[in-house]
Amino acid sequence: MAWDEWEQLKGQAADRHTAHVQLNSASAAGDHSAPATGSGGPDLLITDTPWTGAARVAKELSTSTHNGLTELTKSDNGIGVCTQGFDCTAALKEIQPTWEERLQTVRDECDYLHDALGKTGKKFGETDHGVKDRANGVHTPGKPGWAR
Repeated sequence: MAWDEWEQLKGQAADRHTAHVQLNSASAAGDHSAPATGSGGPDLLITDTPWTGAARVAKELSTSTHNGLTELTKSDNGIGVCTQGFDCTAALKEIQPTWEERLQTVRDECDYLHDALGKTGKKFGETDHGVKDRANGVHTPGKPGWAR
């Protein structure tokens, strides 16, 4: 096969747009939007959306747990005066520190997950776009030197 014939076949294939390569979430427009899926779209699509969504939920849980811990502390402060002498008051005072410790542990774990999940989503996006930028920077001449 002559080089010109090969170039013609490549040109015909390019005209038909039958094959393309697209990096996960790196859109063709160069921004950080997700590419269209479906016919001709990527087979594997990884976006930061699940990671950032999970990070948001973890932050909401952390905030709710912190608010619950604050309310537990506030509500428990008034129990001793009004219910002095009751067995339930002593039991509540005994278990309060364990509940506070549990809620603090849950809150701290949610804070950790918020940070870890957010960083993971950010890393996915940065990696995909970094690879796309490096691939776009590769110079490919029309004909190799030996074919000229």
